[in-house]
Amino acid sequence: MRWAAFLLVMHPFAQAHQPTNSGEGKLVIADPYISYAYNATFKTGEELFRIGLTYDRGFSLPFELLVEDRPENEAFRPVYAVVGPGLPEASADELALLPDSLPEGAGVYVDLNDDAARGSIFESVMRRVYLTTGPVALILQPGEYEVWIWSPDGDLGDVVLGFGVEEDFSGGFGGLFADWSTYAY
Repeated sequence: MRWAAFLLVMHPFAQAHQPTNSGEGKLVIADPYISYAYNATFKTGEELFRIGLTYDRGFSLPFELLVEDRPENEAFRPVYAVVGPGLPEASADELALLPDSLPEGAGVYVDLNDDAARGSIFESVMRRVYLTTGPVALILQPGEYEVWIWSPDGDLGDVVLGFGVEEDFSGGFGGLFADWSTYAY
């Protein structure tokens, strides 16, 4: 079983850029070197969530997709892809699964979230147990990247993409704890 010690920090991102659940537009991360948790909800199953990252130097970045460990999420298997320079060329199967065309010259890493047994983590800030794809670190080159999150089967539910390395509490917690008691068991 894979375990992840991944603190999901919703620092300035949560304060200044509340994640959209509409699937419209692209969230652009201002500081891609710190740790983020991107929360989204599949309301129709047709959404494509996009996150833009730009790196001015090579960087190794971990990614992990999470859904709450609940009986109704047993079959919920959202997928994510990292798209950009220096990543592997997409296979025919991956191209068929992707929700959009790859930009010219871009490679892709696709996490199909298809392991028979998913690991789980306890996220102590929000006090939830999550099923996880397991963290994967990708070596990214300088350049522009996008992360795409979608539900290939059209399933509905909440998803969290954890990504980044450095934790940054300089701006406080951006209202993270405003409704913390809602999440306490």
